[in-house]
Amino acid sequence: PKKIDLAAKRRAEANRKKLAENKRKAAERKKESERKAAEKKKAEALKKEQDRLAAQELARKKALEQKRKDEQRLQQNQDEFFDELEAEDELMLAEENEQKAQSYVSKISSRIEQNWSRPPSARLGMKCELLLSLVPTGKVVNVSIVKGSGNAAFDRSAELAVKKAERFPELQGMDPVVFERYFRQLRIVFNPQDLRL
Repeated sequence: PKKIDLAAKRRAEANRKKLAENKRKAAERKKESERKAAEKKKAEALKKEQDRLAAQELARKKALEQKRKDEQRLQQNQDEFFDELEAEDELMLAEENEQKAQSYVSKISSRIEQNWSRPPSARLGMKCELLLSLVPTGKVVNVSIVKGSGNAAFDRSAELAVKKAERFPELQGMDPVVFERYFRQLRIVFNPQDLRL
């Protein structure tokens, strides 16, 4: 009969169990290591994606800011352009109004000269400055001498010529802005050119 060494059998069984346990632990360690590596890889991928999204968001914000600045600059340029255009229009309108006013002043001066009765003492070079107060109908409501010629008869004759004219119909229907600016209070230098020496 063959002798079975129980102690050896137990040792062999214990070694086999130990070996199996070691294999199991090694497999668990490997699995844990793979799991950690996968988690690390996943975390790195997530971080990479977050960085990509953050960079994308930053680029989007920069693009929006640039767009806002460009729009602001464009708006400012447009505002400046329209301001310059408006100023130019106002200047042209002012020049046009000035020319209109000058033509009306010439007509008014002619009408005053037509109504003027020359006093015997009037001489070439005499002139006086008159201030006319007018209403939009062209009616003279007041006339006064601002600066006399030094000859009372000449000054009085100029004042009477304005009163005789009484109304300047040319002013009727005039643009109210032009009237208020140039004709509400009108200064005229009365300086007739057909006087004797």
